[in-house]
Amino acid sequence: MKTVVCFGASLTAGRVSFDYVELLSSRPSLAEYRFVNRGVDGDLAWNGLQRLDDVISVRPDAVSILIGTNDVNATLSERNLLRYRAFNHLPIDPTIEWYEENLRAIVTRLKAETGARLALLTLAVIGEDLDHEANRKVLQYNNVIRHVAHDEKIACLPLHERMVAYLREHEADRAGLPARLAYRDGLINVGNAIALHATGLSWDEVSRRNGLLLTTDCLHLNSISGGMIADLIESWLLSNAQPNA
Repeated sequence: MKTVVCFGASLTAGRVSFDYVELLSSRPSLAEYRFVNRGVDGDLAWNGLQRLDDVISVRPDAVSILIGTNDVNATLSERNLLRYRAFNHLPIDPTIEWYEENLRAIVTRLKAETGARLALLTLAVIGEDLDHEANRKVLQYNNVIRHVAHDEKIACLPLHERMVAYLREHEADRAGLPARLAYRDGLINVGNAIALHATGLSWDEVSRRNGLLLTTDCLHLNSISGGMIADLIESWLLSNAQPNA
């Protein structure tokens, strides 16, 4: 059986978001794969870099990497910055240049110390207003991801592109939903979504309560966006590409 590590932050951990790793594990086409979840809530790329020993130790055959939403979020307000600085023990204030440095270091070490196929996923939207400052920044960070994937000759899986296409194609589906929840800094949106889920609502029902199509709280996944990630990783794993091609 082949081992696949899904590496990232809360979108991967699946505790406050739809669990796409569990979905991958349930797909009959992937029965020959064992999926290992290495998502940690709140991680920036720098935090992920510090815990690569845990990834390398399982001797993966493939690693998917989805990390950077918190790097973007940390730059969106002073309140966010202070929270990440305190809870993530960051050595410096996050910048896009530091994100690229850490992402390249993650890929470089995985290539050097494993024989795994590697894939980077572009970042999910932050909120569903594509003109918001948060999503303008996501575009910049996704350019970094594409450049790293190109330079390192590894796969780049277009999560962001699929999400944007879906939002544009399904805008009419908001008819009848409550007003769309807007991005807010801090943890208010996240906390409210977690509280709704704790009452027994599915993540999809939380999305609908918040007038959203792909996210529950402007950051985390419902089953549609989680399914997009699973589809991308499934297609990549079943492709005939050689390691790191």
